[in-house]
Amino acid sequence: MKALVEKYARARRAGVGAILRCRLDRLGLYALRLIFRFDPWHANAPSSCRPYKRIVVGLANSLRPSIVVEIGCGLGDIVGRVEAAERIGIDVDSRVIRAARFLHHGRGRWVHGDASCVPRLIAEQSEIDCLIMVNWIHSLSPRQLSELLLPLLPRTRHLILDAIDADGPPTYRYKHNFDFLPAGTRRLTVARALGEPRSFILFEIAA
Repeated sequence: MKALVEKYARARRAGVGAILRCRLDRLGLYALRLIFRFDPWHANAPSSCRPYKRIVVGLANSLRPSIVVEIGCGLGDIVGRVEAAERIGIDVDSRVIRAARFLHHGRGRWVHGDASCVPRLIAEQSEIDCLIMVNWIHSLSPRQLSELLLPLLPRTRHLILDAIDADGPPTYRYKHNFDFLPAGTRRLTVARALGEPRSFILFEIAA
């Protein structure tokens, strides 16, 4: 009985600690927003408040990548924590990229742009070991997403995307099934995060 009580107490302390960490991280990011003026939702979702980000980092790290690229990186909570020799975060919002450079100074390259800038960022003979695109892709139609993504795949070994549940919130405009990916592409891992209406999928891209 004593062991159970101690275990419960430790779990409760860990839960309280996580809540406090989330609140403190949000306060820090809101203070940072006063300087860089990025959209408020970035400040509301630090990694400590959104466990799915740790899941995506874990999927990427399982590959032991040398080169990892995240399109739509925001403040860099995901790509900035992947263990790779070369980390590239790309976002269309110049304000959030400036903030990411400040937060992750000396740890990665932070580029203002979109998917079209990826080829010029990767050495001609190199491949992207892991390409990450999560969250924002559900504002694109399947045609738009395929037109953006398919040109990048010949030089990509692995891909991480998120798939919205069929009964997921209508705020996710499109619920992709990714049937436009090349034949032979394999789903290596499908992971869930508590409280998220979606799965995080690690694909191996067909050669």
